[in-house]
Amino acid sequence: MPSHQLGVLLTLVGGVLWGFSGVCGQYLFSQGISADFLVPYRLLLAGAFIVLYYAFKAPKAVFAPVTDIKLMAELLTYALLGLMMTQYAYFYSIELSNAAVATVIQYTAPVLILAVICLKERRAPRPLEILALFCAMLGVFFLATHAQISALVISPEALFWCLVSAVCVCVYNLAPARLNAKYSVALTLGWGMVIGGVVLCLYMRVWEFAGLSGTAQWLAFLAVITLGTIFAFSFYMTGVKLIGASKASMIACIEPLSAAFFGYFWLGTKFVFWDFLGFALIISCIFLLSKKRDDIPSAN
Repeated sequence: MPSHQLGVLLTLVGGVLWGFSGVCGQYLFSQGISADFLVPYRLLLAGAFIVLYYAFKAPKAVFAPVTDIKLMAELLTYALLGLMMTQYAYFYSIELSNAAVATVIQYTAPVLILAVICLKERRAPRPLEILALFCAMLGVFFLATHAQISALVISPEALFWCLVSAVCVCVYNLAPARLNAKYSVALTLGWGMVIGGVVLCLYMRVWEFAGLSGTAQWLAFLAVITLGTIFAFSFYMTGVKLIGASKASMIACIEPLSAAFFGYFWLGTKFVFWDFLGFALIISCIFLLSKKRDDIPSAN
């Protein structure tokens, strides 16, 4: 298979797996498992797997990111405010709403990143960028209210955590710039997950939770860690190498559609016209921004 086609396929599969992972989380939440239990283990176990892989692949370099004193503050920011808070806010917002809505609202992150870039470059947004911002805001409005200004169709708490997730995506995409330039992106990701997982495990006192019961819950839990984290990130990053960040980020927009598909056919999540309109408006932001920038990130 030609490298370009392989890159498209891997990116597509990665996006589908991210969406499926969110729905697996939604299933676990419906079974009484909380994000306080799921997210610490997701981060810690997936991160540990990636670090162990590098321990065998490049044993001399595996500890380099965590022993680099000059970049320690950047690593901690990336791990705690970026990865840890993104994942916790994302899955907690699923627990409060559903996987499709949480995933789509998280996809407003590229617009927020654009705002930060405009501030750093001290320039006004371009017309297409203003249109993308308008589409993002209108999409969130339709998802949250179904065009009824006086009422929210998701709880204020769910909307808050959805937006926190989007903001934290900005942190984990922008914070590790020097780390990713110096070390492997995957190795930095692994250590960031381990650090975030350890901190969250201790903070949430995960050993006090009842834990998983039954084959279905264990399968969903393992799917979140393996398919939705290790494989999804690996496929996506390989896709970026083969076809570039801009094309990969657009193809990864299959993620919210995947979450909606699995949520509808597996868990019976119901959607109305305003939901689909909100989905379309927010996803259109990625395509609008890709016309101007080549570094639009994946949300998950």
